[in-house]
Amino acid sequence: MTGELGTRLVVLRGNSGSGKSTTAQELRARLGRGVAWVEQDYLRRILLREHDLPSAPNIGLIDQTVRYALDSGYDVVLEGILNSQAYGEMLRRLIGDHKGVTGTYYFQLSLEETLRRHAGRPLAKVVTPDAMRGWYQPYDVLGVPGEHVFDETSSLDATVERIRADLDWKQGAVLRGLLDD
Repeated sequence: MTGELGTRLVVLRGNSGSGKSTTAQELRARLGRGVAWVEQDYLRRILLREHDLPSAPNIGLIDQTVRYALDSGYDVVLEGILNSQAYGEMLRRLIGDHKGVTGTYYFQLSLEETLRRHAGRPLAKVVTPDAMRGWYQPYDVLGVPGEHVFDETSSLDATVERIRADLDWKQGAVLRGLLDD
């Protein structure tokens, strides 16, 4: 088991360019201190400089990082492509082990929409549309109870407010008294 009854875990998954990072950033901004943002890209690409392969060390590092933050009283937003073939087992175990409230969300946008969004990002200079096409996996849900799918019609505000409502999440762990400021 991991976390506390009062901790919240949000898992945001989807293709590159689907709005996961923007949603994670906005959630943290609205909720205040005590929300740990665990970003797959940072741990895998920056910290470990690792390719996204099944059984790669980043999977265990992500799991341990999320568990450590939850066990320390933080709410956690885990965000990344986190494809179900490589990350599904770890994610299902993590979701099942969390003592608090968990929300699982998948961002299902068309390839065309992810390419359009990607074109406006700094990463577009490094990652080509062909690479994005190669990574794209439609409807790669985990199939866990309560998993919600967002599509391209959901605005950032509607997405963030849906997550907050689902988890009755008004403020981060510091403001709820789970952590010292």
